[in-house]
Amino acid sequence: MPKRGDGGVWRFSGWRAVMAACAVAALGAFAPVASGAELSIVFTSTMADIEPVEGEGGLANLATLLRTTRVEGGTLFLHGGASLAAGVLSTFDRGAHMIDLLNELQPDMMAVTKRDLGFGKDELTLRSYEARFPFVSANTIDRNTGKVMEGLEPSALLDTPVGKIGVVSAISPELTVQYIVPDIEVRPPATIAAEARALRAQGAVYVVAILDNTPEAVEALRGEPAIDALLQLSASGKDVLEAGNGKVFGVHVNVKGSAFVLKLDGDGKAPPALAGAAIVPLAGLVPDPAMEKRVGVYLTRLSELLDITVGTTATPLDTRRAAIRTGENAFASLIADAMRGHFNTDLAFINGGNIRGNRQYEAGAVLTRRDIQRELPFRDSIIAVPLTGKALREALEVSAAGVDNQKGSFLHPSNMAVVYDLKQPAGSRVVSVTVGGKPLDPNATYSVALPTYLAQGGDGYGMLKSPGAFPSSSGAGGKLLWEIMAQHLTDRGTVSPRIDGRITERR
Repeated sequence: MPKRGDGGVWRFSGWRAVMAACAVAALGAFAPVASGAELSIVFTSTMADIEPVEGEGGLANLATLLRTTRVEGGTLFLHGGASLAAGVLSTFDRGAHMIDLLNELQPDMMAVTKRDLGFGKDELTLRSYEARFPFVSANTIDRNTGKVMEGLEPSALLDTPVGKIGVVSAISPELTVQYIVPDIEVRPPATIAAEARALRAQGAVYVVAILDNTPEAVEALRGEPAIDALLQLSASGKDVLEAGNGKVFGVHVNVKGSAFVLKLDGDGKAPPALAGAAIVPLAGLVPDPAMEKRVGVYLTRLSELLDITVGTTATPLDTRRAAIRTGENAFASLIADAMRGHFNTDLAFINGGNIRGNRQYEAGAVLTRRDIQRELPFRDSIIAVPLTGKALREALEVSAAGVDNQKGSFLHPSNMAVVYDLKQPAGSRVVSVTVGGKPLDPNATYSVALPTYLAQGGDGYGMLKSPGAFPSSSGAGGKLLWEIMAQHLTDRGTVSPRIDGRITERR
């Protein structure tokens, strides 16, 4: 396998064969350009969960695409990040296995996203030392130094057969709202335009900019002359790849596993010409045997840890993104009830963003520790804190504000019933709230079971911060959320969670 930056002559006939096998939808028609060298830029992101899913591509499929393009000629592999957290195994090793697997795939760089900081700043720095490729983010600034965070680079300048390729990336400003990273400042993503211009000054003939789900910065950066390809990560929707006038704009969702492939044609001196752009569905590729074996070693470890039955659900469950983040959900209610029962509190909250399985379970489905770990992949502890009724109502207003955009801040309560009117302006969407069947008292203090993430003000819930905590009924505090949930199922054997009216939207 060639080293990063190694080049070669692209044989276009072989490329056509790969694209036909993958059922690729090529975008646009490009006039042939006479040159002495060609380059393929392969871009993908996410794939944090290494467990195979029917109809979806994974790392072994990606390995096949990379092997083929590298045989055919010069190749850059740019990884968009979002891979170190929210996978089942990441709960145990904080993404170390993903670095091991990516090292085998030899990325030329990896962009850093807010999800990659899911285990904190120090863990990301450790992962960067383990990687044989640079982590890139121009706007993730350590407040203590005024420079990009330790372990990160503001950009990458890569030698290729068509000239120097510059790569810059920006993390989402939502990092400081959704994750607890007090030492990190996120500068506006549009400021990476200056970094792109600096790469040009250093000799870059082509510049790729990668955005971490920041649609607000797209318009400004699409108009930046120094940026040739702008690639944005998105948590939902469909992959988009637009090419025209030598420019590329892409939105990479990767729900089902895909890669973008850009083809550049140049002589190593003048700016290269864009000769092709395509979306490659990875599921259409035969898995690479060597990578499949490497992934299999980790899957075997997971099986030993997690293939243990914990209970059965007598009712169907839906943990897909829209179901979890827009209204009452039976599975989320089950979690909140388990939290409240463990701590014997007045009520409990779980935020939808903590639930990541994105699956459906039929009535009668047997649930294993693997299922619970997949649904609750973050190492989040649960504590009990005292909160006023006023603070709880303010939190519910924040919850209502995130419904339209399916934000993970949407709250699911236990022993509480709330009525929303989402047609009202922000701050006035909570119509009524009861706790244990009685109206919420703004002056009363309630005991509330919460993930530590929320209790520290994550997801914009500053009003939920509290220096105190109620001890659990068992005398133990700070237990991991997935452990509480697994024990809840084990104790009951069969559960029947249902929609019971704890969240109502007035029409």
